[in-house]
Amino acid sequence: MATTISVTIDDFGQILLPLEVNKQLNLTNGDYLKVSIQSNQIVIAPFKSWFDEELNEGLLKALLHEGILIDVE
Repeated sequence: MATTISVTIDDFGQILLPLEVNKQLNLTNGDYLKVSIQSNQIVIAPFKSWFDEELNEGLLKALLHEGILIDVE
């Protein structure tokens, strides 16, 4: 179901959407949005990636292995 909303672009170039949009997008803080520029519109869509979680887990393991981060469990 499509929803029509008003969009605000502030002085810093940020696109501000009404909070009611989140009922359909189901975003949380830190989520990524993917931008596609098409011939007649800009499409902004939620971007959920398993890669980010695996990358973070791999980075954590590397930091632990190198002694940069200490696991206290």
